[in-house]
Amino acid sequence: MPIAVSLSPGIAVGCLWWGMVGGGFPDWFDLKSDFRKPLRLRHRGASHGLPVALLASAAVYGLLIVISQASFDIFGVPISLSAQDATPWTLGFLLGVLSHLVSDSCTMSGIRPLLPFSGFTFWAIPKFLRSRHDGYLDRLFFLSSLGAIALFTIAYLTFRTT
Repeated sequence: MPIAVSLSPGIAVGCLWWGMVGGGFPDWFDLKSDFRKPLRLRHRGASHGLPVALLASAAVYGLLIVISQASFDIFGVPISLSAQDATPWTLGFLLGVLSHLVSDSCTMSGIRPLLPFSGFTFWAIPKFLRSRHDGYLDRLFFLSSLGAIALFTIAYLTFRTT
């Protein structure tokens, strides 16, 4: 959201969409690997690491740059993307992936952010605050997050017109 605030509405919506895609990417990447049994990734394995996050973000940026150089239409509506719009959308994707990694690092299992180079396990919070993905602390953090989003949205809508 901090990236999207200063952009035009269409590009800002794209930032939010790419952020949601990035948020789901690590788990989606694990699931897609199930179809190729010899290359199967373990959940919270390499797909939940910083090297994969950076490579995936570079791939998204490259894809957006290629799309920005092409001209096409969808249902007769011409679609164009500026090369400068690729950067905020890629940052949205990367922040989405990183938010997923940080939230997974708050669980009992943590994450191994340096895979495949190191098996080091990282936790973002102390052990007494870590919970299962369906525990009471997870529910508390979820509701706190929703409250913070609502509060900042109300503040933004209130103060942007003044």
